[in-house]
Amino acid sequence: MPILWTPEIPGMAEALSPSDSTLLAAGKPIPESEPPERVHVLGPCSSVLDVAAHLAGRDVLGPWDSVLAVRQWAGRGQLRRTWISEPGNLFAAWRLPMPPAPWQGLLPVLMGWLLCRGLGEMGADLRLKWPNDVLMDGRKVGGILIEERGEVLLAGIGLNLTSCPEDADLRADRACPAGALGGLLGKPSILGLWLRLVHFGRLRYNAILSASTPLEFSQSIEPMLAYLGSVVFITDNRSSVRGVLSGIDPDGGLVLRTDGVTRTLHCGSLTPED
Repeated sequence: MPILWTPEIPGMAEALSPSDSTLLAAGKPIPESEPPERVHVLGPCSSVLDVAAHLAGRDVLGPWDSVLAVRQWAGRGQLRRTWISEPGNLFAAWRLPMPPAPWQGLLPVLMGWLLCRGLGEMGADLRLKWPNDVLMDGRKVGGILIEERGEVLLAGIGLNLTSCPEDADLRADRACPAGALGGLLGKPSILGLWLRLVHFGRLRYNAILSASTPLEFSQSIEPMLAYLGSVVFITDNRSSVRGVLSGIDPDGGLVLRTDGVTRTLHCGSLTPED
């Protein structure tokens, strides 16, 4: 059966309780037609990425299969920062097929774009903050973390559906405040929403890789980029670069125009200038 109610994994995940099941299924009914992709549904876990890697190692999580949990107690985001994981929000890990070599650097951007487009079809006006954050009205409502473990490629996905951290609880050096989608999506069930995103994402992922080039894709998504044409800072542990955000390079890097020179940066945290 494509929707699998995963039992307890000692030290890593709890089985779904009746209250957890109600939380994930509350809202608009789950579609009656099940997708071909398997979705492993479970209760609280350490991290959906860790559970997905564990299941992949047991050969029960193939490409396009995913894990959906009611909450995490050790969720993580970019640069291994803590991802606050409150019940009522969406926490999933999705196993992806390995893309062709020219697309590998673009994968975080591609997945962020797919998430924005999939939610956009449900009424959300979102922007993609390089490389993998989802913004609404300048606030972060979601994020994606790509991890590669041997031959297993995973995308961890978090969406603030009903709640988000207060501004005072976030890091002082945060790039932008947190937000939540609220009732903007029409209050689907968490499981139903995830099934819809998986179906949309798989179809569009395959279509993009078969019908376009990295250059064509990087140019086509510019209207969805947050801060396009604005002054931003790209900061890492060693330096900070200030420039005008000009687009995405076909290899996934961020293109900045600074002091009359165009530069492409591949790592760092993006912050808009106040």
